[in-house]
Amino acid sequence: APEVQIYFRDIYDHVLRINDALDTYRDILSSTMDAYLTQVSNRLGATTKGLSVVATMSLPFVVVSGMWGMNFSKIPLSNWPYGFWVLLLVQLGLGLLLLMLLRRRKLL
Repeated sequence: APEVQIYFRDIYDHVLRINDALDTYRDILSSTMDAYLTQVSNRLGATTKGLSVVATMSLPFVVVSGMWGMNFSKIPLSNWPYGFWVLLLVQLGLGLLLLMLLRRRKLL
């Protein structure tokens, strides 16, 4: 019936507009989700960088302390009265050297 066809065209037009709006909202939601995931990824990268720096800075202390903490009778500097302070200065020196290298390479 021609008199009903006008109403169906109107309904069809409304459905097309709703479909276009849904596509627009889907694109907006997708781009918002991408932006959020990028932000989360950047924060994770910064956290990972910080943890890597801490691990790198603690490496000389762990290695030197582990070597001189073994139960051997002939460990260098163990019987010398200033051996502890020398090892402490060596560890701090290695830590400062690493800190300078990381700052020079702009990793810190």
